[in-house]
Amino acid sequence: MNAIAGLYTAYRAHLQLKSANVISSIAARTRAIGAICESSQYLAARMHGAITDPNAAPVVELGAGFGSVTQLLPENAVSLELEEERYNYLREMYPNRRVLDECAIQFVSNLEEPTIVVSCIPSVNNPEFARLRAAVAQSRQRGMITELITYTYFPTNNPFSGIFSAEQLAGLELRNVPPAFVWKYKC
Repeated sequence: MNAIAGLYTAYRAHLQLKSANVISSIAARTRAIGAICESSQYLAARMHGAITDPNAAPVVELGAGFGSVTQLLPENAVSLELEEERYNYLREMYPNRRVLDECAIQFVSNLEEPTIVVSCIPSVNNPEFARLRAAVAQSRQRGMITELITYTYFPTNNPFSGIFSAEQLAGLELRNVPPAFVWKYKC
């Protein structure tokens, strides 16, 4: 009987360790990408669907991650990703795509032609988001951003409010972890 109790105790300890590893893995992922999981294919499709015309202007994707949105954008779109593992993955998966390991803030600040921006960069708990918002506002004032699509996890978090003449909550994607709200901003 002691052997069975010992096995049971060892099994419970294993489950606790596994659970602790899962929790620390989720916490590390949340710190790295600002979300529990990468964006789902459903959120990517909803974001892509919110773009008025993906061929009307050059498209730049900020925070491309592992490419859930990337795969839906026109081949001539530019995708930015700073995290090394994700950047390398994107370069391998999309060899014909211009993938840059460049800072989104700098890139947006230096836009030279009217551009559609698709942002997958989290706005909550991101210490650099205020700088990104300021860069978007500055580029928008110069007429370099014609449309911006992004998402949030809260319907009251309107990350680019007041920058564009038209803004709308373009939808809710329940098949994402966590569910996400898609925002569309236009001139």
